[in-house]
Amino acid sequence: MNDEISDKYKISPYLIIFPLYSSMVGIGVLTYQRRLIEHAGYNAWISVIFTGISIHFLLWMIYKLLSSAEDSHDIAVINKKLFGRILGNLFNAAIVLYFVFGAFVKFKGYIELVQVWLFPSMNFLPVSIVILLLVYYAVSGGVRSVTGMTVWATIISFVSIVPQVTLTIPFLHPLNLLPLLNHSIPELLLSSKDMAFEYLGFEILLLFYPFIKTPEKSQKWAHFTLVMITLLYLMILVVAFMFFTEEQLRHSIWPTLNMIGIFEVPLLQRLEYMFISMWFIKIIVGVSIYVWAACRGAKIAFRIRPRIILVLILIAFTVLCEVIRDHRTVEKLSEIYSEVGVYFIYVYIPFVLIGVLIRQRWVRHLRRTS
Repeated sequence: MNDEISDKYKISPYLIIFPLYSSMVGIGVLTYQRRLIEHAGYNAWISVIFTGISIHFLLWMIYKLLSSAEDSHDIAVINKKLFGRILGNLFNAAIVLYFVFGAFVKFKGYIELVQVWLFPSMNFLPVSIVILLLVYYAVSGGVRSVTGMTVWATIISFVSIVPQVTLTIPFLHPLNLLPLLNHSIPELLLSSKDMAFEYLGFEILLLFYPFIKTPEKSQKWAHFTLVMITLLYLMILVVAFMFFTEEQLRHSIWPTLNMIGIFEVPLLQRLEYMFISMWFIKIIVGVSIYVWAACRGAKIAFRIRPRIILVLILIAFTVLCEVIRDHRTVEKLSEIYSEVGVYFIYVYIPFVLIGVLIRQRWVRHLRRTS
């Protein structure tokens, strides 16, 4: 059974907006346009809507799963009850590693971005250590500390990306979107699978749920956040389609930054430099949420002190960041994480929900017959 969590460590239901947004919107928002057009071309905006709708169903499943558990609202405990101690802990270990993997992909993606755009010849070991020390500070402060930082990260994200992307409006060509609906359903679904990577992060609710006061009231805020994120992705994608030709977009690694980079502002000179710098706090927060989830999962499943697992994770990140340097390897890691994430959210979550509901009915049947 879960350790009882005091109300002083919990957050208000509406505050779930900020952890969800910060965990779901990351470096991928700078690159996802190129991946989406591989299968569906400029009809890929439909795939964004398809994926957003499917994530709403998965979000509902998570709330149903965690609220249906009779004496525990933590996925680590649910796994043990559902699959037994040994198999349940294997699932829990996989979940912990999944969040550690996701945190590293976010962390390394930002380091590479800064190296390419700002300081190509700089030794980034000291910078990596500084970032990870800030992650340590945030995670060791607990869930309320992480949530507080997500508020600032969300504000910074909107202030940095929405106004700057809208500056491209005079340079857009709406006819780029034509012809409409010239791709098949299978092509749109393949594009939707690629888009699922951008929505990964909402699954932190599996471990965040017990820290929400009256968590059932947070569900409407979670769905509102998902609508907001879907509209953001849709806006940036459509703007990129109208700004670039399809051939240009296929050869652009960071389309969002390339759009912003056409503007020069007095004093600042290059807006994309300001954008990357402002997202420093955003990436720290995104990494911190995933690392916190991994530490929480390890504590509940294996009774490991969170501070110990936190230090081990950050040391591993420092070493891996020095070992992995080329862009192709980073891209391959992102692809693997995306593939694992798709199976995690579309297979594991429905599977566990069905298991919990079956177990619930079986227990009720035994009670009635006893």
